[in-house]
Amino acid sequence: MSYDVSYIGIYPISKPYHGGQRRVRALVDSLVESGMRVDYLPIFSSVSYPEFDRGESEFAFGRELHTALLSDGRKQDLHAHSIFNLDPSYRRILLERIRRCSPKIIIFEQPWHAALLSDLKEGGLEGAKIVYSSQNVESQLMASPADRKEAEKLERELVAAADLVVACTQHDADVYAGWGAKRICVFGNGHIRRNASESLLRSWRHELKYRKVAVFTGSAHPPNAQGFWEMFLPAPGCIPPDARLVVVGGVCDLIMSSSLYSSNRSIFAETTLLIGRQEEDALNALFALAEVVVLPVTSGGGSNLKTAEALLSLKPIVGTSKSFCGFEEYKALPGISIADDPVEFKRATRDILLYGKKSERRFDDVRNLTWENVLRDYPASIKSLAF
Repeated sequence: MSYDVSYIGIYPISKPYHGGQRRVRALVDSLVESGMRVDYLPIFSSVSYPEFDRGESEFAFGRELHTALLSDGRKQDLHAHSIFNLDPSYRRILLERIRRCSPKIIIFEQPWHAALLSDLKEGGLEGAKIVYSSQNVESQLMASPADRKEAEKLERELVAAADLVVACTQHDADVYAGWGAKRICVFGNGHIRRNASESLLRSWRHELKYRKVAVFTGSAHPPNAQGFWEMFLPAPGCIPPDARLVVVGGVCDLIMSSSLYSSNRSIFAETTLLIGRQEEDALNALFALAEVVVLPVTSGGGSNLKTAEALLSLKPIVGTSKSFCGFEEYKALPGISIADDPVEFKRATRDILLYGKKSERRFDDVRNLTWENVLRDYPASIKSLAF
């Protein structure tokens, strides 16, 4: 069967948890709903991403290769291409599958598999249009100068080869333009509009012991934990006795592995619920019950999908200036408090939990943040390359 698009990904999206997965799922769904035939090809570690469906399993590698990939100080993202040297069959089978699909367009999600560009040309796929898509300028997130240099080399290779670059923010687009991108389009982050059933709300009210709730969601991306500690250091003691800060997602693992957590365990026990990854139904209920959504973002690149999620919840928000990168036009809406000073951030959170606050934000104010509206022109941008 021929496909319009072969989409080379770096994680499964059948059951998305973190923001990157959610964004790619929305991009793929948008193309499929427009009538395009898309073959999504994620190359990933089943240790890091244990939940995936059968269609995503062909290029999921197990613990042995996962351990080998991370040996000698290698990093799972930056050195992802090493998997093709550790097990050459991955490269061969991947290229065979792409050739069978005979796609008109090949999309690379993030830069980590730029090495495949030469293989595609040698494999008779030089006629396919290339799209490079990423939610960040990845090199800007690397900790060491050596890693930044290596990541930028991969990014520049893909930007130079791409017939179209899909950026998440105008800042990222400006970087790609400086690198000589032929054509760029910007599609920011969005989210679904959450809705919880009354039975689910009753269940979670009971689970939370009818306390007031502040919600913070975050993946195991290190800047999420860094922002949490910077804004709530040394612990969330600002949370009143009849309330809890509910922390959801992989960021809980990073928080609990910190010495700051172990040395302030009693404060956390009295103020915070670290509940890890949750299904969509649970998230629907938690946002519906929240008095306030907190966005303690102090570092990282791109824009935060969790900000779109918070805005669409119509609940009061306490965020930082950084958390509204890519969402600047929404900062002045009712019910939004911007605080970059940790003392002010904690005070704003505490005041909402103590005294309550009506958001007065309406859905019409934020309707453009639903994925349907954010990606309205995305399929046309992709189709214009080959149709």
